Order: sequence, then structure tokens, then C-alpha cells
Amino acid sequence: MRKLWIKIAVAILVIAIAATSIYLYKQTQNPIAADVGTVTVELVDIAGNVTSQQLTFETGDTLLSLLTKHYEVNYRDDQYGGLLLGIDQIQTDFNTTYIAIYINNEYSNYGISSVSLEAGTVYSFRETKV
Repeated sequence: MRKLWIKIAVAILVIAIAATSIYLYKQTQNPIAADVGTVTVELVDIAGNVTSQQLTFETGDTLLSLLTKHYEVNYRDDQYGGLLLGIDQIQTDFNTTYIAIYINNEYSNYGISSVSLEAGTVYSFRETKV
């Protein structure tokens, strides 16, 4: 009988850890803006041509929602969050190119669903060879 209680306790602990992990993971997905501000969005195609636009965001916006308001955005949700497939003239097939996200000229290790909006930031979306 004691072994049964130990197994139940371990199962409950594992479920609690899993639930906490899922909750924390979801908290990093689609972080919303806490304030109003302006950012610069750059689109850089494979040839290096840059188009730039300053955009104003509102409280509650996400980077993805801001982009979809101002650009034709093609993306899909997958297990890691939103997978960016295209923004206006930049389109990718994920076989030869992908869209890299740079924040203030630094490569982002996070996908579009995990990037926070911060006033004064430059977000670059660069078509990049695989």
C-alpha cells in the first residue's frame, strides 16, 4: 500500500511540474505591449534591398499583430509558436531561405511569437539563405 502512495505522489509531482512548465512556456509566447510606443520595421530581401517604416503600437499589441496591421503577413502556428513564412515581398520556402529576425541589429534567438514590443526598437526581418 505504501508503494502505491509513493507512486501517486510522484505522479502528482510530475503533473505539477509539467503544468508549471507549460504555463511558463505560454507566458513567453505572444508577449503583449504594456505601453504605447513607436518602433521601426525593416524588411530586407535576399538582394539586400531595405524598406523601412515607423509604426506605432498600442497597449496589448504583439509584434505579430502589429505586422499584420501594416503588412501582408504569411505565418503558421507550430509547436514553437508562430512560424513566419512571408512579409510583403519577402517570402520563404524554408528549403533555401528563411526570415531571420534582428532586434537593434542583433540576431534574435527567439521567434516572432516570443519577441516583445519595446519603444524605439528596430526590428529587421531579413530573408536569409539556409
